[in-house]
Amino acid sequence: MVVEGSSTPRTQADAEAMLPLYVSAAQELEREGTKVITANCGLMALVQTEVASAVRVPVVLSSLVAVPTVARMIAPDQRVGVLTFFVDAVGERNFNACGWSSEDFPVSVAGVGEHESWLRFLKTKEIDEELHEALREDLRQVIEEFLAREPDIGALVCECTMLPAVLDELRPSLPVPVFDLLNVLDWTVSGFGRPMGSTKVASDVG
Repeated sequence: MVVEGSSTPRTQADAEAMLPLYVSAAQELEREGTKVITANCGLMALVQTEVASAVRVPVVLSSLVAVPTVARMIAPDQRVGVLTFFVDAVGERNFNACGWSSEDFPVSVAGVGEHESWLRFLKTKEIDEELHEALREDLRQVIEEFLAREPDIGALVCECTMLPAVLDELRPSLPVPVFDLLNVLDWTVSGFGRPMGSTKVASDVG
């Protein structure tokens, strides 16, 4: 569903101003029988609580909701690194809106917004072969510099929903796990039923 009257938010204020539109859209989706509701911009994390409160189905507007779980997967002396687009748009308000604080789960934030390739993708939402390669390598650079600068990072969470466009190509070569909105949605949707055969695999491993 395209939320009527909405646009891609660039700031926290942009996202918060669209709350009534997202509440109305979520309620309509619920009436239509939708089981899980999500969004296509991480900044909508700022209205996570309000939208989730307006319906009775799971709402996942941002991968930031997974940070506490990811933080508990890694060693206590490690932190979660948050990957985003514009670093100055993601902070304590975003975290609090997703139910946690950086005082409880210390995080560091890095972004791709200074790279021309990602700015072009943000503007056009289109990727040709040349841009695809540039996006991948610029994201690789951001991650490598981030991990070198913050060696205590034990896992990454992608707040920006644009990053998965090339993320799967980088995962095998990265030294830490990376979680994005698609991972969180996979987990959420699986609560309504696993694919056939997955239970057998789990029992065989056990």
